[in-house]
Amino acid sequence: MLISDYLFQKASRRHIPLSVTLELSPVCNFQCKMCYVRKTEAQIRQEGKSLVPWEKWLELCKELRDAGTLFLLLTGGEPFLYPHFRELYTELHRMGFLIMINTNGTLIDEQTMTWLKEMSPYRINLTLYGGSRETYRRICGNAGGYDRAMFALRALKEAGIPTVVNASMIPENGDDLEAIMAVGRQLKLNTRVSTYMFPPVRRDAEESDSRLTPEESADMFLRKAIFALDMDRRLEFLQEQLCPLSPEEDASWGEHKEEFMRCRAGRCSFWVSWDGTMCACGLTPFPKTFDVFDGALMEHWKDLNEAVQKHTVLEKCAGCQLRNLCKPCVATVYAETGKTEGKAPYLCQLAQCSRDRIQAYLEEHNNEA
Repeated sequence: MLISDYLFQKASRRHIPLSVTLELSPVCNFQCKMCYVRKTEAQIRQEGKSLVPWEKWLELCKELRDAGTLFLLLTGGEPFLYPHFRELYTELHRMGFLIMINTNGTLIDEQTMTWLKEMSPYRINLTLYGGSRETYRRICGNAGGYDRAMFALRALKEAGIPTVVNASMIPENGDDLEAIMAVGRQLKLNTRVSTYMFPPVRRDAEESDSRLTPEESADMFLRKAIFALDMDRRLEFLQEQLCPLSPEEDASWGEHKEEFMRCRAGRCSFWVSWDGTMCACGLTPFPKTFDVFDGALMEHWKDLNEAVQKHTVLEKCAGCQLRNLCKPCVATVYAETGKTEGKAPYLCQLAQCSRDRIQAYLEEHNNEA
């Protein structure tokens, strides 16, 4: 067991907010078709809101440190665009937090690299949107973003700063899957590719919104496995995806209210959105939200922690033979349906298509063998 896994298990038992995500701003220099939160500065003003000053974030983090928080994830929007980002980061680093940053990488230039080397983050998660300038133009409206992201990846690797490559697949970058994964392989960086895309739960839907159909997503999942794994490990992995839950897991599914969320959300972690809203997960307001800057942080954390242990969810998923393949999540079901009980037709269809694609691939391999 990794030491971090041990810490999270212990924090869950003791109800300690070990990890907190701070969504500093919804503003970004990209206009990605699949983003769930992006806003312009003009939109923020039209809503009569403003960004939280960095001093208030800092005061909040002092409370978090006293509460036992160790890991901080700084995200956006694009966090490097947040005013006084360096001042805030510097103070948080000095306080001893292990800081992770979600970024598109385009603002990490040589000057920024010099600064990051002096106080390295625990990890940088850099999203790669495609394998070419043209793909970046289609998805982000910023063709030059590809070159800047690649510079950042190489510079971070050379500096020895822990970096993960993230990618989310949609129709506009579907042909780039192997190219994106090849970047991670070439630079020897952990690469996490998501073949499922959340609908835009934190903003109004737009005609330009884009994501794969369940059939396309299932095909992409298989392509990812084929590229990433050698034949023996690939076959083992795919066979594992078709295995049903064990009798013990199947028998306990949905029976115990204390097993509401099987992830860390609300148990040992929470999310603070750019307007100061505290919730278990940034992709769903369920079960409760609070104003994190109203002076009652730990009372809110206690209420949230209790709430996630008092509501059963995904009840309609009980008994489904594809649960192990689907791995249903409260956030995804809520994003798809606006409810937490399940089922979500898109997810059900995705699981069925994935099963069919995997079975066909394994049968073809067995016939060839």
